[in-house]
Amino acid sequence: MKRMWIRLTMALMAVGLWVYQAQAGNLRQYGAIYGTYLNYDNSKIKDDGYGVTAYGSIGDGQHHDVELGLSQLHLNYKSGYSDLDQTDFTLAYTNTSMVHPNVSIRAGAHYITTDDDLSDNGWAIFADMTYFKTYDWNGGLEVTYSTYDNVRYFDLWQFSPHAGRYFMGRRLYLEARGYYINLRNHEDIALPLENYYSGEVSGSYFMGPWTFKVSGWAGQQMFAVKNKGFVVYNLTEKYKGGATGEINYRHRNILCGLDLSWNTYDEVETTRTVNQTVLTAFVGFNF
Repeated sequence: MKRMWIRLTMALMAVGLWVYQAQAGNLRQYGAIYGTYLNYDNSKIKDDGYGVTAYGSIGDGQHHDVELGLSQLHLNYKSGYSDLDQTDFTLAYTNTSMVHPNVSIRAGAHYITTDDDLSDNGWAIFADMTYFKTYDWNGGLEVTYSTYDNVRYFDLWQFSPHAGRYFMGRRLYLEARGYYINLRNHEDIALPLENYYSGEVSGSYFMGPWTFKVSGWAGQQMFAVKNKGFVVYNLTEKYKGGATGEINYRHRNILCGLDLSWNTYDEVETTRTVNQTVLTAFVGFNF
């Protein structure tokens, strides 16, 4: 474990140094802290939980950007079950215009250490290529490979095509995204389905320093990787849909926001339908 963290830290430092050397004197830095509360309704296993995430990015704002995320999660389980503690580490690099002036490429990895035996030491490696017209439209494909081999080996591929467009003089942005998840060796971990399909739509409205966003999705997902690789659903829960509302406010170099989301999933161990509510608040700073 110690070696893994040393390697990840050295990789981040190497990429960061390269960006600095390439764009010295023209770097932009951003840091944010997220606090999260989770509640589970109708679950026989989970009660509630909380999490803290530290996020940082550094880049020139045009061609290179490095992102780093470190999250700590604690879930309170009901009587008869042990509580869960989990740490997530995410590292990503984005390059714009290396292939084409209107092409952005993003790649990274997400590592998990957790009390959940099945997904402990799990990895997710993701890459995205997007073609865009600035403040007009964009389209691309994100591909993710996840592997878990702590107890029983299984892995999966996730393909997520996406497209977005601005309207109303750039005040409104709409996006659609699809998910196809192929879970290999699914029978070895007692799951009946190999393929999972779902779709998501979102809309963002910009009004001065305020940003309002709503999104919703439906279908089936297991072990999904979302939020540009920063969120990995690594527990054996079959999600069926959800909705999210967000409010962000910017004042000079400070950005803060509130996010309320709801998801529903089938609890594999008990076959119950569980409603998950997640409330997240954050504050970030540009340097």
